[in-house]
Amino acid sequence: SAANRDVILDVGETVQVADWAADRTTRVQYRGSSWLARLAPGEPAGAGEHVIRAVEGNWLVLAPAGTR
Repeated sequence: SAANRDVILDVGETVQVADWAADRTTRVQYRGSSWLARLAPGEPAGAGEHVIRAVEGNWLVLAPAGTR
């Protein structure tokens, strides 16, 4: 259910990533707050627009926009 848009309305929304740490984590601004985020497995790390793929606890799981 962490990746189901019918359950978690944040799935599919976009955020901007400035950069990634070596452990593939970052902080992003989303809905007026700072959120911890990690890169989805297998996705390339890069700056720019990312899509929320899942919400796991208080972490956003992100993938670059334009990837499935």
